[in-house]
Amino acid sequence: MMLGFELGAAIGIWILVLAVQWTMTQAGESAFAVSAVQFAASLPFFLLSLPLGAVAEHAGHRTLLTGTAIGLLITSAVLTALQALDLATTPVLMAAVFLSGCGLASVAIVWQSLLPTLATREMMTVVPAIDGAIFNGARAIGPVLGGALLAAWGATSTFGLVTVVFAICVVLAASQIPPRSGRVPKTESVLESVATSLRFIRHSRWTRRLLFRVVMFGLPASCLWALLPVVAYEMLHVTTIEFGVLSGAIGVGAVAGTIASMPLRSRLSWNVFAALGSAAYALVLLGIAVVAWMPVVVALLVIVGAAWVGVQSTWMIATHAVVPPWIKARVIAVVMLTFQGSQAVGALLWGFLADTMGLVSAVVVSAIAMSVSSIGLLRRGILPSDSIAPDPSGAAGPPELEPHHRGATIVVETTYAVLPQRADHFVHAMTRLRSSRLRLGASRWALTRVSDSASTYVEFCTFRNWSEYSAQETVRLTVPERLVRTDLALDLAEEPRVRVLVRPRTPADRTEST
Repeated sequence: MMLGFELGAAIGIWILVLAVQWTMTQAGESAFAVSAVQFAASLPFFLLSLPLGAVAEHAGHRTLLTGTAIGLLITSAVLTALQALDLATTPVLMAAVFLSGCGLASVAIVWQSLLPTLATREMMTVVPAIDGAIFNGARAIGPVLGGALLAAWGATSTFGLVTVVFAICVVLAASQIPPRSGRVPKTESVLESVATSLRFIRHSRWTRRLLFRVVMFGLPASCLWALLPVVAYEMLHVTTIEFGVLSGAIGVGAVAGTIASMPLRSRLSWNVFAALGSAAYALVLLGIAVVAWMPVVVALLVIVGAAWVGVQSTWMIATHAVVPPWIKARVIAVVMLTFQGSQAVGALLWGFLADTMGLVSAVVVSAIAMSVSSIGLLRRGILPSDSIAPDPSGAAGPPELEPHHRGATIVVETTYAVLPQRADHFVHAMTRLRSSRLRLGASRWALTRVSDSASTYVEFCTFRNWSEYSAQETVRLTVPERLVRTDLALDLAEEPRVRVLVRPRTPADRTEST
């Protein structure tokens, strides 16, 4: 029944988006204006992903998803009323798409946070792909339903049906999602959580490379979603129902491709699998640019649907497999932010190029860009995951601090007695330790050498409070992160000496807090 919520919400949103796109296309809007619909649907991911990723860890999945469904219900009900009164102008339609995009962002991010509570770690190697097929399967059902409803009953009835779908989603979310799911005790504010996420990404080379590959796929991929209504109307001259079939073909490919590609996925690396999907996507874009025959385009869109969900799910499978649990929901949110942000920017870019250099030329340029992305995956793809694999180290953690010091800034001083012949290697190894410390929560890091002892080095790590330091030494310390520290043992003459320093509260601090 929980899958019914995800499927229903996505179907309703895609019916609404398709209805708005096709209504604007038939009204004679420019390619840029039509592509702006995709921008409006994607922009909420860019704006809300990080806050939602932070909130999803402790606010409760039932609360968030029920609230999202209520918001979607209100949006579609108001749009239905305005359409019935002939007041649904272009700004109103765009606002409805934007609010629906907010709902889609919330469903996608909170759902990804919910998945690990429903499946084992072994199952998570395939669950994101299956979930992606379900989520994208909505693109098979939604557009076909939307096209049929638009042709048979018109926009008002179409928006009215979407309202009914969202009402059902409210009931499913409130009754089927476990009440305690996602209620992890809150240890930091939303802003602090966002800052921790950005710091982790900044100092995680693996995550930065993943996000780069996401952008390199997302920008050219957005051309299809942004310009498909214009291609269908100007090049294929299709009816409303036929446009629904074209859009639905992508969803059919997403579902069928997920099932058909399972054996292939198990034999190929993430990079090779994603490169093949990107290459297929590029060929489809090129085919759409040169072939203006409906049956061929439908077949091409089935292929592109399989490629679309195959590449997207590869990013999610990699993230679930590699990123540690304490930061996973937030990194997933950033992956979605990056992908949807590239979709939003790309939609405007391809709409602008279609208006200035022609529709066919814009699609050909996107095909070339996707080919470059495919080759890049083979040459500079996702990095090996050894440095941030999620296996916990089982460390006991530091001794407890006196309660009245726990809110104060913590500075950890570690003194190393280095073997003289290993000094150069030690300094090099400390650059890896620096990244690890900052990745796991330290706000500042410095390494100094004692002036009168060439073999004695002192490391200073600053933490916002005791909870941040304790988390770094326990729940955030995975086996690979611990190995970064133990690898220093060969460089040392004795065990490091650690002191925890507490920054005293000054009169200025007391004044600011009152």
